[in-house]
Amino acid sequence: MKAMLGLSMMAGMAWVQADTTVLAVRLGASDVPALAKFYETAFGLKEIDHVGQPPTEIIMRYGATVAAAKAGSSPEFLVAHRDGGAAGDPIMHAVFRVSDIDATVAAAKAAGATIRSKVAPLTIGGMKLRSATVVDPDGNVLEIMELPQGAKHLHHP
Repeated sequence: MKAMLGLSMMAGMAWVQADTTVLAVRLGASDVPALAKFYETAFGLKEIDHVGQPPTEIIMRYGATVAAAKAGSSPEFLVAHRDGGAAGDPIMHAVFRVSDIDATVAAAKAAGATIRSKVAPLTIGGMKLRSATVVDPDGNVLEIMELPQGAKHLHHP
């Protein structure tokens, strides 16, 4: 009886999960400072820290200024050195939620991104949105989504 109760308790514990949020996205770069500049120009990220001199990793976050980015709580983007030819799996990518997808795609293209898929309507979990996919200068895939006004996240059935 004790063994069965113990197994039941262990099985119930398997369903317990901690609260989880996105902490950071790590993207590979052959030239870390150049790719960080791309993310600053195209998406407004600010450098809040770096590792090494010259940097082998630059940590970035959103904010109107560097001080605001350092004080903020948005997920971090870690632009880290990646050896040439080690481009990531196309399934692995970062997803940006933006308020103006057309302007964002144009800014990314002007900063050096290539367009993989043009802005198009999409429905996810019953939510109608607009999505596009670009590839940064180092081959990282970026999905850009414009959600309906007021929506902060995707709805999942």
